[in-house]
Amino acid sequence: METKNKTKKIVLLMLIISVILILLVSGAFVLFFQKQKNNIKEVVKTSVVSMTYSAPVNGLTLTNLTPLSDEIGKTSRDDGSYFDFAVTSAMDSDTKVEYEIALLKDESSTISDSDIMVYLERQSSGTYSKVEEPITFSPRKKKSSLGSPAKSMVLDKVSLSSNQVDNYRLRIWVREGAIITDPGATYTVRVNVYGKAVE
Repeated sequence: METKNKTKKIVLLMLIISVILILLVSGAFVLFFQKQKNNIKEVVKTSVVSMTYSAPVNGLTLTNLTPLSDEIGKTSRDDGSYFDFAVTSAMDSDTKVEYEIALLKDESSTISDSDIMVYLERQSSGTYSKVEEPITFSPRKKKSSLGSPAKSMVLDKVSLSSNQVDNYRLRIWVREGAIITDPGATYTVRVNVYGKAVE
C-alpha cells in the first residue's frame, strides 16, 4: 500500500514538472515572437527589404492637437512628435529592387486628413534632410504597383542595386489654421515598406 502511494506521488510530481516545462517553453516562444513584431520584412524574390524601428509600434499617434506652422512642425523634438525607422536591403548580385514607404491612417482617427501635415526626412552624412516639403495626408485610391494598399499615402520610392541601409524620420502635425473642436480627437498612422525586384 505504501509503495502504491509513493508511486502515485512520483507520477504526480513528474506530471507537474512536465506541465511546468511546457508552460516555460511556450512562454519563451511567445516572448520571442513578440520581440519580432518590431521588424517588418518584405521578401523580394532573392532579396529582402526590411523595416526596423525601436518604438513599441510602427507609427505615430497625435496627442498634441495644437495647430503648428510648417517650420515648427518640421523641427519639433517633443515626445511623440516624430518616428525614426530604418529600411535595410540585402540582395543578391545583379538584382535591382524598388521599395516604397507607405503611410496608412488608422480607422480610429477622428481628425480630417486635410488637417494633417506629413513630413519625411532621410538621413545622409549623419543629418536628416527633407525627402519632400510638408504636404497634407493624401490617400491613394488604389493599390500601387509595389504593393502599397489603397487608402495609404506613398512617402518615398527608392531604387537600389546594392545592399543599403536608409534611416528615416517621419513627422506629422495638425496644420496651421485648422480648427479642432473635439478635445478627444485623435490621428494615428502606421508606416510600412513594400518592394519588388526589377527586371
